[in-house]
Amino acid sequence: MATARKGKLTIRPLTAARVDDVKTVTRGTWGSACWDLFPRYTPAQQRELGITGSGPGTAESKRRAALAKLARRRKNSAGLVAYEGREPIGWISLGPRYDFSRVDNSRATPPVDDVPAWVIPCITVRRGHRGQGVAVAMIRAAVEYAGKRGAPAVEAHPRAAGKRVHDDFAFFGTEAMFRKAGFRKIRGVLPMLPKGWTPRVTMRATCGSSPKTSSASPRRSKPAR
Repeated sequence: MATARKGKLTIRPLTAARVDDVKTVTRGTWGSACWDLFPRYTPAQQRELGITGSGPGTAESKRRAALAKLARRRKNSAGLVAYEGREPIGWISLGPRYDFSRVDNSRATPPVDDVPAWVIPCITVRRGHRGQGVAVAMIRAAVEYAGKRGAPAVEAHPRAAGKRVHDDFAFFGTEAMFRKAGFRKIRGVLPMLPKGWTPRVTMRATCGSSPKTSSASPRRSKPAR
């Protein structure tokens, strides 16, 4: 159940010093052990980096360290964190397509054209804060952040089906969510994908353009810097 808003929403790039905020946002979901690494590395790459396995211990520490290293990059962080006051309540992963090996190599998400778009592979809003426009605000902030760093566009590959799924499994985002944030669909569901794969569409927002403001989003956020 969503709670009443207690403070102003602020969206900031992830820093190495605040890397545990990602864990706070994802705690209690299946993605709590991911540390934003699942979309970035293939299984072979994960084994090479020594970040496989689950639960407390060496692998968990190495995954945390890997995300902290990504957050230290000067050109772009690994993503953005949404805060209500000082409390982390949302996370959106973001970066150039080549940052995400699984996205770049998946049959479900091949490039549409030659535009060097950045990618949003996943988005999570902390339990108790969902349904209040946090996700849409983070998506808009991500487009602004990418544009300031030279990205011509930002793409996402959200779920295509209108069927309701548990929030914990909506980490791709939904078509309606991205449309509300100003994205447009540039490719429908690809045919001939393996049975059981999540049907996904490709959506894109051009950086530098002003996403349409939806009356359904009651919140304003400070732009990412």
